[in-house]
Amino acid sequence: MTIFDANQGRVVNVGGGHGSAFLKLIGLGILGFILVILLFNSVTKVSTGHVGVLTLFGRVTGETLGEGIHLINPLKTNNEMSVQTQTIKESASVPSSEGLMMALDTSLIYHLNPDSAAHVFQSIGSDYEDKVVENNLRSAIREATASHTANALYTGEREAVAN
Repeated sequence: MTIFDANQGRVVNVGGGHGSAFLKLIGLGILGFILVILLFNSVTKVSTGHVGVLTLFGRVTGETLGEGIHLINPLKTNNEMSVQTQTIKESASVPSSEGLMMALDTSLIYHLNPDSAAHVFQSIGSDYEDKVVENNLRSAIREATASHTANALYTGEREAVAN
C-alpha cells in the first residue's frame, strides 16, 4: 500500500510489496501440488488379461477399459477383473441314477466375457467365481450324474455326460 507523507513530502510504501508476492507464490505452489495429484489420479493401468470396470462414488458407470494405460476422470475408480481362461476343479460324492454314490473329480474351464464385465461387476461383484460359477458347477454335476447310470460315467458315454 502506498501513501503520501505530507510532513516529509514524499511517497512512502507501507507493507504489501514482499509479503503479497510471497503469499502469491505459496498459492501457486498449492495449486500446482493439487494439479499434480489430479494428474496422477487421472492415469490408470489395466493389466494384461484383465478389463477395467469404472465406478464413480461406488456406482458402476458401465464403462470398461481394455489393457494398457488410460486417462480417466480422477474421481472414478478402476476395478480390474480377469478375462483370462481359468479352471475350477471340484471333487464331489454324487449319486447315479441307480442311487449309487460315486466319487467324481471334475473341472470347468471358463472365462469372463469382456463385454459383460460391467454388468457382472454391478450385479454380482468381483467375486463372481465364488458366488455363481462354483455353485452352478456343483449343481450341474449332480444333475448330470443323477440322470446317468454309474456304468455310463466310467465307459465311452463319459463324453455325453461331460457335455
